[in-house]
Amino acid sequence: MIIIYDFDGTLTPYSLAQYEILIKNGYNDEVLDKRVRVKMKKDNCTVYQAYYSTYKEILKENNIPFNRVNICKGAENVNFNKGVVDYFKNVQYKKTGIKHYIVTSGLQEYIYETPIKNYIQGVYGVTFKEKDGVYTDLNILLDDQKKVDAIKKIIVENNNDTDIIYFGDGLTDKKAFEFVHSIGGKTVFIAQGENPILKYNKTNENGIIDEYFEPDYSENSKIRNYVEKQVMNGLSIKLI
Repeated sequence: MIIIYDFDGTLTPYSLAQYEILIKNGYNDEVLDKRVRVKMKKDNCTVYQAYYSTYKEILKENNIPFNRVNICKGAENVNFNKGVVDYFKNVQYKKTGIKHYIVTSGLQEYIYETPIKNYIQGVYGVTFKEKDGVYTDLNILLDDQKKVDAIKKIIVENNNDTDIIYFGDGLTDKKAFEFVHSIGGKTVFIAQGENPILKYNKTNENGIIDEYFEPDYSENSKIRNYVEKQVMNGLSIKLI
């Protein structure tokens, strides 16, 4: 069994990534969101195009080198949703046969520095072009469609096109939900932020979501019980 997760808004409480380097320069969730939305309107671009353009601007304004060390700062202290780290520690491949992948519009290198790095089989995320140790432009930006392309790569890598569950919070997950649902996989919507029902209904307008849970991954939570049920149905292995 393969379980694929979005990262921000699904495993963390924030729809947009809360990178330490931005927070230390005065850009909390609310301030950053306002600046990104202004950028979207000005440049007529998507939320993540605006986000990473704004990210680079903030670093430049504060004379901070745009490199791996700085973008990964604080990754070891990332704020996960309830029970996430314990969930990955216990729902391991050796115990359950489940392989975990992350497909995200967040930074790939950052996620590989978080506390769940040893429990996931792979990360598909945003990467940058690099020259002389400094990042220049975006190399890969995982928008809705490119998330589907990443899922297809995971399927080919594992020779598995049906035994899949996809977890997302809806921001850039609609096409991923559609694709996984179309091939017979399971889709799980994680409720986040204000008006999650409205967000869910907008994402699920074509009936592409199978389950809807609050972001609690702790023992005996609805998410943990759901995953255990899927494993029992598919692989007959009890989660430890």
